[in-house]
Amino acid sequence: MATSICARVEGGESLRAICKPRDMPGAATVHRWAAVRPEFGKALRRAQAASQAARRDAYRAGTADRAWKRARPWARPDAYQTEIGEEICRRLASGLSLLEVCGQDDMPATGTVYEWLRAHDDFTRMYREARRMQAEMLADLAWAIARDAQDHDIKVARLQFDVLRWRASRLAPKVHREDDDKREQVMEVYLQDFTSGAILSGPRRVGPGA
Repeated sequence: MATSICARVEGGESLRAICKPRDMPGAATVHRWAAVRPEFGKALRRAQAASQAARRDAYRAGTADRAWKRARPWARPDAYQTEIGEEICRRLASGLSLLEVCGQDDMPATGTVYEWLRAHDDFTRMYREARRMQAEMLADLAWAIARDAQDHDIKVARLQFDVLRWRASRLAPKVHREDDDKREQVMEVYLQDFTSGAILSGPRRVGPGA
C-alpha cells in the first residue's frame, strides 16, 4: 500500500484525495507512517517533490504556449493574413512540401493551412498556382536527373525520375499526367503488296499516343 500511495502522489494526486476512500488510511495515518518509517518517509517526499516539479513544468509550458500564441496570432484558423498565405505559396513553389513548410518556426500548422484553404478563396487560388509551379519545378528536376544519370546509378536515377514525374502529375494532372486513353489509340500501319502479299514496310505507329 505504501508503494501505491507514493506512486499516486507522484502521478499528481493529492494525499487528501488518495486517503478519502474508506478502504484507505487517513492522511494523518500516512503522515505518522512517514515519521516512524524513514524509508517510507523518504519515498513519500521524493514523490511529492516529483509531483511539484511536474506541475511546475506544466505551468511553464502553458505559459510558453500562451506567449507563443500571442507572438503568432495568425497561427489560428480565424486569423488568416495575406502576407503569410503568400509566403506559404512562395515556399511551396520553390519545391518544399506542405509538411516541410509548416514545420518551420515562422509558419502555421498544416491544419491551420487547410482551414484557410476552406475559408479563403484568394488563398485557395494562390495555393493552386503555387502547386502548379511546384509541378513544373519537379518536372525540371526529373529531367535533370535523367540527363545526368550515370551507368552506375541508373536504377536510383530511374526511381527518382519516376517518383518526381508521378508527383508532378499529381500536382498538375492536366499538364504532366500521361493520358491512358491516348496511349491506347495507337495503330501499327504496314505497307503491303496485295498481289504477292509481301510486307513492303512497317510497322509505323500512328495515332494520338504515338
